[in-house]
Amino acid sequence: MIETTAKVRPHLSVTLGLCLMVILAELSLFAADGLSFQQSRIETKVAADAKTVTVPYLFKNDSDRTITIKRYDSACSCLSAKVKGGKLSYKPGEQGEIKVVFDLGNFAGLVEKTVMIWTTNDDDNKPSSILSVVIDIPMLFELHPKTTFWDQNGGSEPKTIKLRVNSPEPIRILEHSVTNKSFSYELRTLKEGFEYVLVVEPKDVSTPAFGMIKLTTDSANPRYRRQMAFVCVRRQNKVPSVKP
Repeated sequence: MIETTAKVRPHLSVTLGLCLMVILAELSLFAADGLSFQQSRIETKVAADAKTVTVPYLFKNDSDRTITIKRYDSACSCLSAKVKGGKLSYKPGEQGEIKVVFDLGNFAGLVEKTVMIWTTNDDDNKPSSILSVVIDIPMLFELHPKTTFWDQNGGSEPKTIKLRVNSPEPIRILEHSVTNKSFSYELRTLKEGFEYVLVVEPKDVSTPAFGMIKLTTDSANPRYRRQMAFVCVRRQNKVPSVKP
């Protein structure tokens, strides 16, 4: 992430502050006139071997009219949602619950996904509610960095990827290979079952290239049985010519 610092002129700061106040006021009025969720963003931790997690979102109809949920959807197939009891219409003051089920698959680390809720009053491209679920899944087998870069026409020096097991039980690497022969690598064992390094070097940096180093482990947990490190010679950005 690149952070930039800039001075904000006083009148611009005031203007931005007023705009923010207007936006917050509009959001407050909107929430009071529809389905109001106790929490729209929920964070939870799971066990390393968890396969699914169910997160409940409680809501209330704070408006003066009946509100009907038209549909709910997520951009990720790993999420599904269900309204408790199949009830979709809520009179003023009525409460309900939406349960979001997250299929954890091979996810690891901190993962955030969203579910969008539409009522019959919403435009198709503008859901009135967006629910976020943040899952903290233990990283029993960790690669750092996950992606290693070289610049096109830059240096081709070897770089190191650290592999660490964050578990009292060892996880050993059984097999390893690279998908692109433009990269050479060496796997070094620092502490068997707990600590390794990959030393990677591009054979040619004159052209862009991308590859994966695939690792197969003896982990009893399928989530950590196959791991990948990404290596890339990224394309050189052309500097636009400046006319005299």
